[in-house]
Amino acid sequence: MKKIVFTGGSGRFATIFRLVKHKYQIEYPSKTKLNIENFNSVLKYLIKNKPDYLIHCAALSRPMKIHEKNISKSILTNIIGTSNIVRACSQKNIKLIYFSTNYVYPGTKGNYSENDPVLPINNYAISKLGGECAVQMYKNSLILRISMTEKTIYS
Repeated sequence: MKKIVFTGGSGRFATIFRLVKHKYQIEYPSKTKLNIENFNSVLKYLIKNKPDYLIHCAALSRPMKIHEKNISKSILTNIIGTSNIVRACSQKNIKLIYFSTNYVYPGTKGNYSENDPVLPINNYAISKLGGECAVQMYKNSLILRISMTEKTIYS
């Protein structure tokens, strides 16, 4: 059975993903078990748990003002934290799936493709694009530029 580690396991996407039936063994480690801001924490966790895939959703996101007021935290989590994930996945040859944001696009036309030019609309988008730069260096990876709504309705 394939094993997946899902960072950001208490976030909005993971909350929904947990409800989906699947054939994989999925782990949702807490920040105390896998602190993306600390490379040794990430590497130790991956060595111990040996996942086949890592879905990287952990990020500093809301409130958006935090990326203006505390750029150090934004850089540490979204850029350096993602770089730590990439470095560890690269060392252990783990397939990496990175959840970025559609905010890297200017938002003027819609229906963007990965070949369209980027123009991040705020510091959050800049920090996620910085994470993308690290992920792009690792060929065993996939970047998803997703759009999240403010509220999710469960049915």
